[in-house]
Amino acid sequence: MDDPIRVAVCDDARAVKFFLRHVLEEDGDIKVVSTTSTGQEGLQELPQCRPDVLLLDLVLPDVPEPAELVSEIRTQAPDTAIVLISNLPPFNLEQEAKRLGTDGWMQKAAKPEQLRAAVRRAVNGDR
Repeated sequence: MDDPIRVAVCDDARAVKFFLRHVLEEDGDIKVVSTTSTGQEGLQELPQCRPDVLLLDLVLPDVPEPAELVSEIRTQAPDTAIVLISNLPPFNLEQEAKRLGTDGWMQKAAKPEQLRAAVRRAVNGDR
């Protein structure tokens, strides 16, 4: 078996982090290597956990402008795909993902197979 896809989750909701870990690791080809609650924590973890994909909550308590955080992530971890996650309606979330230049997006309430597919698409460079 190939190495699992390494995923970091940055979301301020504990329940969301728990849910995503459970759902993403279900098939065995994805491993959650880090969960953080703030943008600053996420940035600090990047060098240690070296994720293939970062699931980044659009609204974090310490991030007034997500574009600045995305830019800093790109600088620190240029090979990490960024997938924006939120409860926004799909159209709005897609628009924000495009504005921020992320590698994808997904709703937190998506079906488990859709969540795993979004991670796999991001690793493969599919938007």
